[in-house]
Amino acid sequence: MRSIEFSSLTLNLEDQTIGNESVLIVAFNGQITNTNAYEINGKISEIFQGNIFNIILDLTNLQYINSIGVATLLGMIKTVEQNKGKMYIGGLNHFLENVIKLMELPKQIKIYPSRDAAISNWV
Repeated sequence: MRSIEFSSLTLNLEDQTIGNESVLIVAFNGQITNTNAYEINGKISEIFQGNIFNIILDLTNLQYINSIGVATLLGMIKTVEQNKGKMYIGGLNHFLENVIKLMELPKQIKIYPSRDAAISNWV
């Protein structure tokens, strides 16, 4: 597992094989705020360094996200789609569930109540 540290946020990146596919689990821990959002957006390409475009976003410990953070998530989704990958999202609290619903995600983005559910439903 590797980590990318920001002010108020840590991204933990974990490579896993699910079935016969390489999947990157990206766990957000902390907050995406005005003080770190631009830095996060600028370094988001580090997530795709291993050319793995099958992603599970674990948002269990993401406490807050602002509009720039939402744009960052949309940028990740676009990168995954352009590279013919898949993205599942797991671990939404009530606040994040409302934010995600407002984003009108593409239909191929699957949302699950937990990281474990996202992993066990990977197809």
